[in-house]
Amino acid sequence: MDMLTSMRVFTHIAGQRSFRGAAETLDMTPSAISKHLAALEEHLGTQLIERTTRRVALTEVGAAYLARCRHIISEIDEAELEVSDATGEIQGILKVSAPPAFAHRHIAPHLPLLMQQYPRLAIDLITADHSLGPNDNVTDLHISITGMAGNPELENVVLASNTKRLVASPAYLASHGTPASVDDLSSHRLITLEYGHPHNEWHFSTDGSGPDRFRANGPLRMDSGEAVLRAILNGGGIAMLPTYVTGKHIHAGQLIPILDDLVREDEPVHAVWRKKNHRRNRIELLVSFLKSVYGTVPYWNQPDGTSEAAQRAAL
Repeated sequence: MDMLTSMRVFTHIAGQRSFRGAAETLDMTPSAISKHLAALEEHLGTQLIERTTRRVALTEVGAAYLARCRHIISEIDEAELEVSDATGEIQGILKVSAPPAFAHRHIAPHLPLLMQQYPRLAIDLITADHSLGPNDNVTDLHISITGMAGNPELENVVLASNTKRLVASPAYLASHGTPASVDDLSSHRLITLEYGHPHNEWHFSTDGSGPDRFRANGPLRMDSGEAVLRAILNGGGIAMLPTYVTGKHIHAGQLIPILDDLVREDEPVHAVWRKKNHRRNRIELLVSFLKSVYGTVPYWNQPDGTSEAAQRAAL
């Protein structure tokens, strides 16, 4: 049994949810694909994939094994690449994780430009909330909105400044009025994250002595900032959201900032990685690239959206 080939076959079946698709991609016959999977399952003593006439689905064990397979295969591919080419050119795989809202808007749109400059670099972008730990082998670099200071095994640098602003649509404010004070918020429709989420504590400075906490609660609670954005754009109420989500809507007049002089919500965007990482040159390359794209004042906080970075992000 060729264990590595069988693992590759399994990852393609799982990724495409299709035996035929895996066969076409790998230039193998469907019967060969089935034999590799059967041999792998027999070797492991467990079923990895449930297949019926209508669908192909991973078992619980299969889902866990898939993550391991992908990691092993990527490491093997990278080792072969590094042995075959000793030119010193930055190349190989870099695994990056970031919160979905930030990754979709401000990382993914810029990666094609980086790939043009470094054609032998490969980036796996995981758009999911994920905390990088010193023993984590899933990702090399994590983009975090809160940072992870205090861990001596991790590097932690600020990529870009970022603030939150309290916003609502013009239609909502026309119908319900504009709050003139923090106390006024209690009589408005507030849209928050799920019950008990720490970001439902909004911070204001009302007397200059420091931030005051306001525990936001309202009739609409959602499990993502993206969902909150859609609700407030449609006149659903008032919400506190980061400017990397709301910036272009504020500049376009689709959202109106409220109590701007009082809001105290500053959460810089951080890059976090393990100090002991053999992909450090790739990590530093991406961090430097993103810092240059965002600039001292990030484009999402600038009213003029004509910069190249802003235009890429707006696609």
